[in-house]
Amino acid sequence: MASLFEHKMKRRLVSIFAIVSLGLTLSCSLGPEVVEPISNEIQSAAPAPEVSFEDQTHEIVDHAQRLIEKNQREGAVFDQKWYGFKRFGEYQELFLAAERVLFYGGLEADVRAHIRGQYRSVIPLKKDQETGEIRVFAGRLDGGKWDYILIGQNGREVALKTVIRLLYMAKFADEDMKRRHRLRLPSFSKSLKVFLSPVSPSSEYLTFFKKYGIRNPDTVVIGFMGDASLLLGKMGFARPETFSDESLRALWYPNVNGKKVLLISINGNRIFASRSGDLIEAIYECSPDSRPLVTFLGSAGAIDAPAWVGKIVAPTSVMNGDPFPREKRQGVLVHLVRNRAVGLVRLQSTHASVESVVVETTEWAKRIKSRRVNTVDQELYHVIDAIHASRRGAETDVYAAVLVTDNVAADVTDIHVTLEAAEETIADTAKLRQNFFLNVFRAQGILKDAKEPEDIPQREHPRTGTSNR
Repeated sequence: MASLFEHKMKRRLVSIFAIVSLGLTLSCSLGPEVVEPISNEIQSAAPAPEVSFEDQTHEIVDHAQRLIEKNQREGAVFDQKWYGFKRFGEYQELFLAAERVLFYGGLEADVRAHIRGQYRSVIPLKKDQETGEIRVFAGRLDGGKWDYILIGQNGREVALKTVIRLLYMAKFADEDMKRRHRLRLPSFSKSLKVFLSPVSPSSEYLTFFKKYGIRNPDTVVIGFMGDASLLLGKMGFARPETFSDESLRALWYPNVNGKKVLLISINGNRIFASRSGDLIEAIYECSPDSRPLVTFLGSAGAIDAPAWVGKIVAPTSVMNGDPFPREKRQGVLVHLVRNRAVGLVRLQSTHASVESVVVETTEWAKRIKSRRVNTVDQELYHVIDAIHASRRGAETDVYAAVLVTDNVAADVTDIHVTLEAAEETIADTAKLRQNFFLNVFRAQGILKDAKEPEDIPQREHPRTGTSNR
């Protein structure tokens, strides 16, 4: 006979029952302490001391609510419902009916060890969940009840954007859901819990570099890894294996015309926001005998400049664009960037980074525009801040650029180039990005001749099944 938990899942979660029913059957038959197997890659990692996660609920949830209120009060520049439902919309019913909604920021093996014994079983809600994204689970309790569990990368901003999306989905419940969850919805935020790992992202990255033998890179490219590797393939260099786990996704070239080249993907949450600063720290630590050149190519929004969408821009300064800035290591809110990409692209900008796109209201756009800011993203400030904070920062040549993918308008009616359309812009600008990398690699001395990629037969590379950011 099926358990009460199974009956509830079938009745309330028809859209995802096919995914979870096998896991439920197995977990029920194997007893109360069964935990579903995690990926082979994580299982194969050496056992580590149990990590005690820190409760950050009050700070993260309160800050998320404050940002949402500010977003609604000052005029949203994108569709909040689309933003909320983009990642977790199919699970709205599941988390509204759960006892608690728990976000754990940290390595999945550490989370599994931490929650072991708390549930009859922990059931993944999707098969083969991408480790670079937030993974969702149902933690089965007695009496047919469950907790909704999310595991993501350890980072304050990763937790913040996840909580914002959950709060938005509760706000945008339809009439049927409002009726069925009328007692839960008014106090939904009280069911949210946020726990972050004390293991720093930089420690994760160093473990990754050591595991795959990555040491002393001469050039590090952060962002649009697929474009850079495709270009190197066209220029005759064989593409090595992709190294990937929940901390990083990277390609390592031991010899490109005598240079060691490391390509790192921004896609997903692996180096999201302040995690990118930790990445720079780890790169310095794994490079005791080299002076790595750093190339950053991220995606960004224009501030009231829709004509810039689809173009690559080189920032000349970068600032913290958060409306409630946290204390920084050096207390520096604006950095001048010694940006060697300025000579490689036509447009330059004053740039800002924010912790969440919810910050970007029409009133915020007016204020930030008055400070002559032209573009905005979530990573570049942390990259530059980490370089400036390092004693080795002065030895680092930086090639920083952003692909402008959407427009943050100061007029709420001007929404014709939106965040939702950003993926289309990325899809349409591959040649532009590869040309940027061609110019950078030549400036860095990696490519030493004047041949164009089209002049060299393109080698076939294995498909990775993920985007090239």
